[in-house]
Amino acid sequence: MYDYDVVVVGGGIGGTAIGGILAFNGLKTLLVEKNEVVGGRCTSYEREGFRVDVGVHTFGRSGKGPLGAVLRMMHMEDAVEWVLARNPGPAQFYGGKFWKFPRELEKLVPDSDYRELIKLLGDLMRIEDTHKLDSVSLKYWLSQYTDNVLVHSFFNGICTMYFVVPYHEASAGEFVRCMSSLAKDMSTGYPKGGCISIPQAYTWGITKFGGDVKTGISAQKIVVEEGRVQGVELESGEFVSSGMVVSNAGIRETVNNLVGRKHFEREYLDYVEGLKYSMSAFTVKLALGKPVTHYKIVNSMTFEDPEEKFRAIAEGKVPEEVDLMVIVPSNYDPSLAPQGKQLIIAGTAVPRESFDKNREKWINNAMENLERMFPGLSKSLLWRDITTPKDIELLGGKEATVVGIAQTSEQSGVNRPKSALPIEGLYLVGGDAGGWGIGTEMAAESAINCSEIILREVKKAKG
Repeated sequence: MYDYDVVVVGGGIGGTAIGGILAFNGLKTLLVEKNEVVGGRCTSYEREGFRVDVGVHTFGRSGKGPLGAVLRMMHMEDAVEWVLARNPGPAQFYGGKFWKFPRELEKLVPDSDYRELIKLLGDLMRIEDTHKLDSVSLKYWLSQYTDNVLVHSFFNGICTMYFVVPYHEASAGEFVRCMSSLAKDMSTGYPKGGCISIPQAYTWGITKFGGDVKTGISAQKIVVEEGRVQGVELESGEFVSSGMVVSNAGIRETVNNLVGRKHFEREYLDYVEGLKYSMSAFTVKLALGKPVTHYKIVNSMTFEDPEEKFRAIAEGKVPEEVDLMVIVPSNYDPSLAPQGKQLIIAGTAVPRESFDKNREKWINNAMENLERMFPGLSKSLLWRDITTPKDIELLGGKEATVVGIAQTSEQSGVNRPKSALPIEGLYLVGGDAGGWGIGTEMAAESAINCSEIILREVKKAKG
């Protein structure tokens, strides 16, 4: 007799989501999280009356997407309240002005390129089998319609915001799936209470349906004997027996450290080592004494050859004008900042290898761009926090990546790592296995897919 039917290692979106789903379905569930709070990269903290997200988050499909589907699977759909990005909607900042894209691209590109862009967007919404494009790069697919640098820069900016991977590496199939689903649902938004409200709701589900949650304690080892899982050894030395373990710790950490390489075939080990992760990021959190903008989300971008730009960044060069994804959480939910004040969070993709060497230049150039976007911002600044790749790694591991296994043309769709690992009873969720979507939505989709696999196995075992 096991202590638990399933132990979930890691309390990010994927871990808390699958924990809630399995507990709802009657499995005795334990979630173990090394940090004091759940959420991983999708968590929040308090400072001087502000509730601040660790990352830069907006949620493409809000309650209509997989994040809401997890709650519906637990009959807890009202546990998170969403505010949509409307009045005003999302905007782009370019050339000192705010623009609505793609509509206002008509003012910036030749008529022939604009006509091709409209055709592209129409085709994008009509593609039924997106998996035919999984192994094609977004740049290659886009180039069949137009070579206009501005159009390519726009799509690269959206792609980087979605996947934290430049468009010449990203999967066209994954991009089309995401962009078309966002366009159909029209529900980009943000949760009241900050990002932490999502994993908190999933965690409440675990305990509501009879499971247990342990925070501030890490799993030291996933114990495997004779090719099947036996349980988890905690850092305290306690052994928790279970016939199933779901890891939200990342595929490399799970294989190399939590389980141990000796339990896997050489071919699988080589496969895991060959996987490529997304880029890292740094974020700037700004507490302002008074509001400086009415926007909820702005994507700031420069228009230059995207591939050349990312090649220079990979080599350690810092752009003079840093592209930024900017979220204003307090414009979604005023309770996230003290009355009359404003919270702005901005971030950009960076190479984790060279960030520390250029840390101050990245920060200074980002702040200069924010001042261009919101004149007077620096005069209203009360304080700022910086989250670096090192902080991301400490919080969520996975080599300081923002997403996990990169959604490239070699690693999307059928080529994505599978949720069921080659050890009986061992599974993987989050941004490293299964699923599709944008960041947290992919993690939730991964949890849904993995839960279906586990519940089928449980049903089969019961006869």
